[in-house]
Amino acid sequence: MLIYHQAQDINHCVYRLLLILESSSHEQFDIEVYRLVDFYTLFPHLLKDIKPVPKALNKLRTTLSDVEVPFESLKNTKRILYELESLQSIAIQNLLAKSLLDKSAFEIGKLKRTDKSLPDVLTEEMKSSRLAVQEWFNVLINGFPNAAFLGNSGLKARTGMMEYRYDLERK
Repeated sequence: MLIYHQAQDINHCVYRLLLILESSSHEQFDIEVYRLVDFYTLFPHLLKDIKPVPKALNKLRTTLSDVEVPFESLKNTKRILYELESLQSIAIQNLLAKSLLDKSAFEIGKLKRTDKSLPDVLTEEMKSSRLAVQEWFNVLINGFPNAAFLGNSGLKARTGMMEYRYDLERK
């Protein structure tokens, strides 16, 4: 039996990356922050597992009641994030090759859209996306980049999804 999931679809990954960059109030994303944002875009019900919620994401608590818990069971979320990284890297490389992402920003670990316009059909699809109007999604794409990411009190530690013990915390 074949089972489809968006987490394994490279085209959906490209779409999510563009949607995140186009919908966010931030001009650019740190690549590691994007990886977490993309993961939680796929599995928003796991946002409730972030303990404690950073101040930049306080509004997230009230919006999580709108998130439906799926039927699927995720036993090893760290492994899913790890496997998702290869698709995310391919999506980034594809968008760099099409000059939709800025290469100089990428070289310093950031994702930034260029001024190159998207096809009208894709732009319209993003504007009418059900995901883009979800309040939790807007808190996610606009709040995560504002929250501390590294160290014992950063998102890596609070989510439990990434190794943080060897981080050098930025002041």
